[in-house]
Amino acid sequence: MDRDALLVAAVRADDPAAVAHALEGGADPDAAAGRFTVTVLSEAASAGRLEIVRLLVEAGASLRARNARYRSPLLSAVAGGHLDVIRLLVDHGALDVDSNDRGSPLAAAIAATRHRPRTAALEVLRYLLELGAESAPGEEDPIVQAVLGSVAPAVLRTLLGHGADANARRSDGTPALILAARRGDHAAVDTLLTAGADPDAVDSHGHTALMHAIERNAQAVSTALLLAGAGRAGALDVARGWQRQNVQFQLGEMSVGLDDVPTARTAVRLHPTGYELRGDPADLRRWGQLLACAAQELGDDEWDTRTGTPYALATTVARRLAGQTVKSRTASWHHIELTRTELVAVRQGLVELAYAVRVTLPEGLGQDYVRDALDELDAQLP
Repeated sequence: MDRDALLVAAVRADDPAAVAHALEGGADPDAAAGRFTVTVLSEAASAGRLEIVRLLVEAGASLRARNARYRSPLLSAVAGGHLDVIRLLVDHGALDVDSNDRGSPLAAAIAATRHRPRTAALEVLRYLLELGAESAPGEEDPIVQAVLGSVAPAVLRTLLGHGADANARRSDGTPALILAARRGDHAAVDTLLTAGADPDAVDSHGHTALMHAIERNAQAVSTALLLAGAGRAGALDVARGWQRQNVQFQLGEMSVGLDDVPTARTAVRLHPTGYELRGDPADLRRWGQLLACAAQELGDDEWDTRTGTPYALATTVARRLAGQTVKSRTASWHHIELTRTELVAVRQGLVELAYAVRVTLPEGLGQDYVRDALDELDAQLP
């Protein structure tokens, strides 16, 4: 076994003495843990092996990632919640050199509180915030990242307690409060409101958080916003347009009915008793455009292989969404009936555009719109 292989084996066996011996014998402290993987330092940091990390750093191991595809040692330790290892790496300058396509340590710490929710994850986040860690260029504001990640309120409170802005906006101008309301996250909404978020802030559509909550029938969110003094202008029209009778009573109406009232919608809703999408024709058309875009980019064979649904079915559904929706007989929205397989095709198209293929999206639509649409559809699936 060569010297580097001995070092890899010693790291994986969690044997500091064997690691020291391999390094003394000339092993490369930057050896890759495998042909297609991180360095031994990143692997040791990910596992929280403090003494081995110390030996590798003192032997001159690089604090950078092997390349942009892999996590750096610091990001590996942050994801694992190993505060002692993080302190050691930071003491050796890791914060000054850590910059790659995998994101900032702060973003990794926020994500870890959701993916590996332990006390240690929150301690790591606090430590980085105390050091003054910031988002990397191109990343969303920390509060926006947290809301989009549906983190626990404790994480939001930690960020807010270290100076984060409760009125932060996503890069497209959408306030964090509205992002939380769109997701039905009443705990996040309440936390942001308590920290001073403006309950009447609007997005690019001129809609408030209350209007978005009403559209999505997020009653706990609506209640929190109303108790915080959210303005009711426009809210009643939205409630009537979506036939949200419960909210109409909350807003002061003494009697309600299933009125056919036009309203400007920003959501596509899945009817709970079947595979029926409801919304304004413009939004349903956009979904059709996105599905057509994904299918065209992948092509016949690749679409079938990657999505598990027929390409011909996807293109047919895209055409129907784009121009064959029908106005409801008893309400102002339009709707389209889909089979389960057709709905799966719609979702898979959004998944491909959000996380897999990179294409020029239809005019006026961006990645934020795609991810929002996917998040909302997923939240409604049984």
